[in-house]
Amino acid sequence: MKPKNLIPRMKLLSLLLVLAVLLSLKPAVLADGTAVAPEEAPDSGKTMSIAEIVAMVTGAAHEVAEKARHFTIPEDALVAPKPIEECYGTCSMDHPEVVMDLIQRARDSGLLGQDETVAFRPDANFYHGYHGRNFEYYLDDTIMVILWKENVEGKCCSFAEVKIADASQFRRKLANDSFGPGPQFLASELGEQVNAVVTMNADYYRPRHYGIVVYNRELCRFETDYVINNCLRYNCVDSMFVTASGDFLYKRQGEENTLESISAFIQENDILFSLAFGPVLVLDGEAVECRWYPMGEVHEGYSRAGIGQMGERHYLYMSLNHGNQEARWTINQFAQHFAERPVQTAYALDGGQTQEIYFCGSCYSWMDFGVERPVSDIIYFATAIPEDLRGNAGTG
Repeated sequence: MKPKNLIPRMKLLSLLLVLAVLLSLKPAVLADGTAVAPEEAPDSGKTMSIAEIVAMVTGAAHEVAEKARHFTIPEDALVAPKPIEECYGTCSMDHPEVVMDLIQRARDSGLLGQDETVAFRPDANFYHGYHGRNFEYYLDDTIMVILWKENVEGKCCSFAEVKIADASQFRRKLANDSFGPGPQFLASELGEQVNAVVTMNADYYRPRHYGIVVYNRELCRFETDYVINNCLRYNCVDSMFVTASGDFLYKRQGEENTLESISAFIQENDILFSLAFGPVLVLDGEAVECRWYPMGEVHEGYSRAGIGQMGERHYLYMSLNHGNQEARWTINQFAQHFAERPVQTAYALDGGQTQEIYFCGSCYSWMDFGVERPVSDIIYFATAIPEDLRGNAGTG
């Protein structure tokens, strides 16, 4: 099955610009195949070849795409631009070549680097079990999302690979947009509220009081009481911080800080928000061993979830799904399998019934008990193309 947007708008724009230039210039074509601009006489010595005209128009089209990739979602925006319906697609997992074509189009548009590594592999052992799904994807000039499932040691793993043009497209949403007590919602509901292209579960912070919480650049939780295993509430877990450039930084379990030092850390590193679950799964491309952790049933077989950073504004979400009652992984097993992917760093999110990928109106990953669970927060990725400029921005 071919992608829904069979003729990418950038290519269509290029063709229209070529036609417009040719019609407006109406050049005289010489015997050697060159065209003379109408304001220039044939004997003026100033000629423009057809190839030069095409190159000029193609450059203009790429300039339009480059401007689209520089769109930014305001930090204080509670809702992102709506996804472009035509940019969604799906196909059978028997046809990975369709996804490879999507990846190539992302490279051609400049969203994805020509030599940039991707996590999706066309020769992977894709999962075709009873809760298997098709490949699903989204591509416009500012975001690429690819979803797939793999059979890993007889277990179902769901993946979401995301590349964004601007770091503002990686966002966190709290229920009611405020930290603290209040109603909880399904991840799908929260994702729909903010126009997410793809939604993932976060740390489900509300039932727990561990870790350091930053939201909208403000320090919301830094509790220095309650000693457990010689650690305080704020440092008994690993905390992950997301910078304004979309990079992951960490404060590790047992690492000591003061209110002054953590406030300075937030300011100096331009921290937008944090996640407080963990542990860290991968550092510098290598799995990190976890010997003790106060939550997450780390030494038991459990449904797992985590997010990793592959490169600049390039991410991979991975979840181990409960599925058909098959045995699941400890946190160290999950870390080992995550480290086999092309991520430089990765961090565990809340698992079990909470682990979820919500995309294009439905839940992609299989959740424990087969139903969503109300949560207090999500992370999500959005398109940056403003809705009032859709007619001028290319889409894939």
